[in-house]
Amino acid sequence: MKKILSLIFLFLLFPIFSVHAEGLSLSKSSIQVKASITEIISVIPNENGLNTYSFRAKTSSGETLEVSTADSSPNGIPIKLIVGDRVSLQKIDGNPPQIYFEDIVRTNALIWIAVLFIALTFIIGLSRGFSSLIGLGITFAVIFGYIFPHILQGGDVIFTTIIGSVIILAVNMYVGHGFRKESFFAFVSAIFGFLFVLLFAYLFSFWTKLSGTGSEEAVLLIGDAPVHFTTIQLFLAGVILGAVGVLDDITISQTEIVHELAETDPTLSRKQLFLRSMRIGRHHIASTVNTLVLVYAGASMPVLLLFLYHSVGTLSFLNSEVVTEEIVRTIAGTTALILCVPISSLIATFAYKRK
Repeated sequence: MKKILSLIFLFLLFPIFSVHAEGLSLSKSSIQVKASITEIISVIPNENGLNTYSFRAKTSSGETLEVSTADSSPNGIPIKLIVGDRVSLQKIDGNPPQIYFEDIVRTNALIWIAVLFIALTFIIGLSRGFSSLIGLGITFAVIFGYIFPHILQGGDVIFTTIIGSVIILAVNMYVGHGFRKESFFAFVSAIFGFLFVLLFAYLFSFWTKLSGTGSEEAVLLIGDAPVHFTTIQLFLAGVILGAVGVLDDITISQTEIVHELAETDPTLSRKQLFLRSMRIGRHHIASTVNTLVLVYAGASMPVLLLFLYHSVGTLSFLNSEVVTEEIVRTIAGTTALILCVPISSLIATFAYKRK
């Protein structure tokens, strides 16, 4: 069983490995090495819970290296190091060579976390759980095997994201929910929702005059990437990609609701079928809107707290680029999802109603 789970885990992450291996080019004078800590020489506590460590570590080739985290992080690091931890080091050739602490190696922990996730998905989800894992693997493949590499090779950011998102939607609808007419109707509904995401993302960005510079990583990428694209393109692409997964959830749920209602009571008129499905759909809307707001707020919590702390008032806080981006991202995606409920209910109603 463990071998099967490991194979599935490798299948899910293969696109990431292949993309990184393709473009990796390290300088001969600087190499990354993995080592295990054999001795903690000293620990100097700093402010805010940070510590400066001096330690010895042994590489897989048997070489012993002496490292001080102060060389790479003068203010200390938030990670607690103990003997036996595997660490990632940067070694620069010289006499003597310079050794810099990069990070702790988390690969083993990530593998066990993924194994736990896969096992629970299998045990509880059964065949549907297995299908969802296959769909997840395909999603990883599209994102890391097509969308990201194509953008970094000079492809249009928005168009590439749209094509990749539609592929993810189409494949996951059928792989995750089976090759049934319900999946087809849900996919058609999701395409309408996808168009609304595009419309609202462009419209709200235009109204608020966003530049996409609220993310420091986006600005760094623009200056670093060998191809030309803009920060606002990256922002819009992020909004589009972020809404894809919830579109799947909303549309398939409403389609299945209509199907079950029609099967339970074939005498229902189209109007009755639509109204009953919308009654359930409104509960779905309430929970989805709250979920999306919490997801975006949680993901951006450090940045939002930072800007709130430095703002002179509520209006100043809301007017900042980074906060406006999160508001636009949330409302654009959520508005499209709200419209998906009546659209998917309407399409399914006309498809399932018996004469």
